[in-house]
Amino acid sequence: MSYVDSYLQSKVLGADGLELITMLYDRAIVALNIAKESIVKGLDEPERVTKKAKELGKATDILYYLNDILDRQRGGEIAENLSVIYTTLTSELVRANLFNDVEIIEKCIEILNNLKLAWEDIKKQAKELQNEQKRAYAGAI
Repeated sequence: MSYVDSYLQSKVLGADGLELITMLYDRAIVALNIAKESIVKGLDEPERVTKKAKELGKATDILYYLNDILDRQRGGEIAENLSVIYTTLTSELVRANLFNDVEIIEKCIEILNNLKLAWEDIKKQAKELQNEQKRAYAGAI
């Protein structure tokens, strides 16, 4: 195992649920940017065609996974809305792959960036609430 692999493994193992979700968004965004770059450079080389399809596949797999782990009972309407978004993005990435459409990929990246920011806000709010609870507990002692 390389140093990079060890680092990534320790980062994933030490992450909480919200961090893992944002890591998945990050990885999907990276994959989409690589796929977009392959299309922009031109798909005249088989390696670029393979890279584009492979990276779009990675992003699609991440979206399937994010959809699968949604807690629809506790998440209610928000979980259902996320499911619709993930399903729509997956369909759009299939179209982007078929038609080598950079605009679709860019729109998907924008949506994923916005979702990632929302999850990061949730994480920040949860941390602030946790800190407030700790201060209240410490003040009660």
